[in-house]
Amino acid sequence: MNQTLLKYKLVLLPLVLVMLLDFALLAINYYVTAQIEVSANNINIAGRQRMLSQKIIKRASLIYNSSQHQTVPLGDMDKLAKAVALFDETLNAFSEGGTATAASGEVIFIDKLVDEDARERLFDAQYIWRPLHEELSYFLSSQAVSASFSHQMMKDLAKHDEELLNLMNALTISLEEKARAETFFLRSIQTATVLLIFVCFCIATIRLIRREDYYDNLMEKTTDIVIGVDVKTALTTFVSGSVVELLGFNQQHYLLKPASLFFVKESKAVFSEILEAVDKTGRLPTSRCEVRLLKSDDSILVADIVMQTALSENGKNVEVTAAIRDISERKAAEAILIEQAHKDELTGLPNRIVFYELAEHALSIAQRNKTRLAILYIDLDQFKPINDTYGHGVGDRVLKTTANRISACIRKSDSVFRIGGDEFIVLLEGQVDDEGVRSLAENIIQSVSNSIMVNGDSCQIGASIGVAFYPDDGADIDVLTQKADKAMYTVKHSGRNNVAFAE
Repeated sequence: MNQTLLKYKLVLLPLVLVMLLDFALLAINYYVTAQIEVSANNINIAGRQRMLSQKIIKRASLIYNSSQHQTVPLGDMDKLAKAVALFDETLNAFSEGGTATAASGEVIFIDKLVDEDARERLFDAQYIWRPLHEELSYFLSSQAVSASFSHQMMKDLAKHDEELLNLMNALTISLEEKARAETFFLRSIQTATVLLIFVCFCIATIRLIRREDYYDNLMEKTTDIVIGVDVKTALTTFVSGSVVELLGFNQQHYLLKPASLFFVKESKAVFSEILEAVDKTGRLPTSRCEVRLLKSDDSILVADIVMQTALSENGKNVEVTAAIRDISERKAAEAILIEQAHKDELTGLPNRIVFYELAEHALSIAQRNKTRLAILYIDLDQFKPINDTYGHGVGDRVLKTTANRISACIRKSDSVFRIGGDEFIVLLEGQVDDEGVRSLAENIIQSVSNSIMVNGDSCQIGASIGVAFYPDDGADIDVLTQKADKAMYTVKHSGRNNVAFAE
């Protein structure tokens, strides 16, 4: 029976394929329906983000105008809070994946958007939204908000509203274009599947002649390295021609030789353990893993190896067949993205994400050692007029110089972060006392206040600094940051260019 199947497999295969393609067609139809539903939800919710951004600025304006007459309706505050929360929830769901509230009020799950264009729009939107969200959250949660803070918040909202709206428009368009492309692609697959059902019967006879040439040609064109390794002997029984381009060695360098020739020391041990496991149990302990291959110039190639077990050509021996794909560029790109996600592009300082990571770690050490910790919240004074007068190019140069000056004032054990716009945070660990912190803050103010020459123009700024201590002012990083921020605003309202401790 087996011999008969082997003899006629190329003729029987199209018949089996027809049945499989019928099932595939049903699966594709189901998938298309599901994708259309997901795309529709994403597009609708992205469109709602545009309305929410307009609603937020409109509602905030109404509240702000009403506050001038001391008559802020509670309902307006609730509506603003709901709009802010819904906008933030949906933006986070698009960025990281998670639940969001649909227009119907139903809670739905949104998959993380992975399209590069959509991710770029989301990154820009998050960059604009984060500081606005913080200001709105502070405005909504505080019992009494200063008029200057409210005024500044409205300026920030007015400044970024159109940009945020444009980004949401762009995100909606991007999702629509992706949905159209996916629908076209999936319908093309459906059409191709139907055509394949017809073509399968036509190609049954000619495959008997072309079989060997087809697979040989296909193997030569792949950019992956395909290998076969005998489980018992650990010798390489097959290697594709692509090995020359990727590793620099020809096929004869590996054929009928130990498969360990492909790998560096650590990966040799991993692959050897996989072969031993297959030999003992008949199963792969893992179907894929990351390995490092040795090239002819002694450099290292990082690769992803996908494995499966199969019978050898003679049908007697068990082999591990593997497809090895070069992922060096992907790994390098991932490393760059990780660095960019944790680094302020303009100043080179760590960003807000890194601050919270390091601050939480520093806090745990301080709690364990029963030591103090200080957070200095720094906001530059008179920076906006520089941007308005000389342009953002000069403003960027001033920010870079200021970042360097702040960094030069602190100890090696301390850290400085740029958390947005013209705001910085300094994290002080170890031996922290009030006078020492005050002296450091005054040094920073003095250094920052020195004029900065850019393109022959003298730029003069200052710094308002708020300070909060652990454990004196709180045992939570968010609390400490908020208190330091509040102390900074106290300085802003009492003359600027000074330092104040949290109360």
